[in-house]
Amino acid sequence: MNCINCNFEHNEKYCPNCGERKGTKKITLSSIVEDSFSSITNMDKGFLFNIRSLVIQPKKITIDYILGKRKGILNPISFLIIAITIYIIVITFFKVPKDLVEENSVTKSQLEKTSNYVGFFLRAYLKYFWVLCIIPLGITLKLIFRKYNFIEHLAISSFIIGQATLIGILSFLVFRFPLIFDPVVYLAILWLVYKIFNNNGRIEAIALSTIVLILFILQLILIIATIGVIKYFC
Repeated sequence: MNCINCNFEHNEKYCPNCGERKGTKKITLSSIVEDSFSSITNMDKGFLFNIRSLVIQPKKITIDYILGKRKGILNPISFLIIAITIYIIVITFFKVPKDLVEENSVTKSQLEKTSNYVGFFLRAYLKYFWVLCIIPLGITLKLIFRKYNFIEHLAISSFIIGQATLIGILSFLVFRFPLIFDPVVYLAILWLVYKIFNNNGRIEAIALSTIVLILFILQLILIIATIGVIKYFC
């Protein structure tokens, strides 16, 4: 038979040329749902594969992706978007009690008006802008390590932010810290940067990873504060 994807003639279960499955079924609602769940729950490819690899071998999965060994790896942007989506669902489900919100409002009303609004902006809207964190992190990685081009560093940043976001979900369930204020998230970023860019120089890698984290946080604070102030005055 000829492969439906690349027209390569073969008689295998999967096309030797492109990997397309033999005898692909007609698209149905059940097949779409099945493929969607498979891409997320399969431990050998997709979302869960990314999670497992970023825990066990974060350097290998990122380097493999950059070098073009991408079979089974969910692309970093999709991974990040799914992670953020799960985070938003979780924090929406576990809302802060109304009386706690009112108590916080009383406390905040004693602060300077602009600072109060910026703080509210961070808590209310940052989760929707979290995906943009790959930009300051990518810039910082490029400045410090310089091994790859900027787009490749953005891909690495997507893996890092995505995994840190998932860790932030677990942390949120325990401590109820918003993503931007959660120290566990930043420790996860530090650990991943260290594991990915550690080239046998442990002390140097720890120092450089710490610098990356500090610069990333400073950029993040500056960007979010600027957006908040602009939105306030507009």
